[in-house]
This record gives sequence, structure tokens and C-alpha cells, in this order.
Amino acid sequence: MSKHKHEQGQSSNEMKPENEQTQNQESQPLVPEVEVQPGAEEQQGNHPGAVNTPEAQLAAAKTEIELLKTQFAELNDKYLRTLAEQVNFRKRVVKEKEEFQQYAVSTLLNDLIPVLDDFDRSLEAVAQHQNDASKVVDGIRLIQKRLYDTLSNKYGLSRYESNGGVFDPRLHEAMFSDQGDVPEPTVTQEFMPGYKLHDRVVRTAKVKVTMPANQNGAASQSTETPADEQNASSDESASEDNAS
Repeated sequence: MSKHKHEQGQSSNEMKPENEQTQNQESQPLVPEVEVQPGAEEQQGNHPGAVNTPEAQLAAAKTEIELLKTQFAELNDKYLRTLAEQVNFRKRVVKEKEEFQQYAVSTLLNDLIPVLDDFDRSLEAVAQHQNDASKVVDGIRLIQKRLYDTLSNKYGLSRYESNGGVFDPRLHEAMFSDQGDVPEPTVTQEFMPGYKLHDRVVRTAKVKVTMPANQNGAASQSTETPADEQNASSDESASEDNAS
């Protein structure tokens, strides 16, 4: 019996250290094991964000400044080139405009020079046929027709009639006027014809205008009517004063 108790005591003593060791392991906090890979510290040290020294910041700032200087130089060069092109373009436009104004009528002059030649021949004919006026008149009419045909067919110049038409200040310039039996202002005589270039008037016709005769009579009646009414009102006021 005593022997059996002694064996139980030994077994219990042997189990105590194991239980205490298990309790100590359970009481300690669980910390996950992290496996450190070789070269990880070196990689973290080489990362750009990990370098934050003043020397590194100064070097980065200098690099950025040099880049901005290069970009500024390129943009400034483009701006100067564009500005020079605009200045040259303006000068070229002004020069072309001046040349156009100087030589724009060259085509017209080339067409009018033959007419001058016709005048020269007509003057020579007048000197040879002083006693025959009909030939001189025929020559002048031929020159006039040739000149008008040139201006009309090639340049769109046309003459418009004014005699007998209604007076239009856009087409006519009244040099004289009189009164007559007409329903509205009418052109009764043309001193100089009017001309159009296509649809635009380049010279108004110099004309005489006849005005309707009844316009002045109507105007005189309209001016006399208020005067009669004024006299009548003055007579009425005078009679009222006498009655009082």
C-alpha cells in the first residue's frame, strides 16, 4: 500500500513541471513570426522615399531647375520665331497692298491706250479735212463708241436714262427746278448722264426737275387756314370784352 502511494507521488511530481510549462506558454502573448528575407534591409535603404537628407533634396531641386530652364529656353525660342514671322507677314501684306494700289489700274490703262491712239488719228484727220466737218464728227463718234464698249463689256460700266422718269435723289442731282403739270417730281431735262458700275451708282445724273404746281397752292392754303382761325378767335374775344 505504501509502495503504491509512493509511486503515485512520483508520477504527480513528474507531471507538475509539464503542467507548469504548459501554463507559462499559455500566459505568454502570441507574437507572429516574421521571416526576414535576405537583402530586404538593403532594398529599403535604396528606396528614393527613404532618402530625406538635405543634400539629396538640394540635388533634386537643382535637377528640376535645370529642366525648367531648358523648357523655358525652348518656349522662348518658339515665341521669338512666331513673333518674327508675324512681323514679316505684316510687312509683306503692306508691301503687296501698296503694289496692288499702284498697279491695280494697269489693265484699265492698257484698254484705254488704244482710245488715245484713236484721238491722235482723229486730230490728224481734222488737220487734213478742215472743210469737211462730217468726217470729224463721225471719227469722234467712233471713238466714243469704242470707249463706251470697252468700259461696258469689260468693266461693267453702264449708262442709265433719266429723262421723263421720277426724280430719285439716289440717281439724280437736281441742278434746276420749275413747276409744271406733273403728278410728282419728274426729270424733264438731263444735262449729264448718270453711270453705274454693275449695280452701284458711280456718278449721279445732273438733271432739271419739274415739281407739281398744286403743291405750293396746297401749302399756301394750309398756312392760311390757321391764320383765319386765329383772326376769328381774336374777334370773339374782342366782342366778349365789349359786352363786359
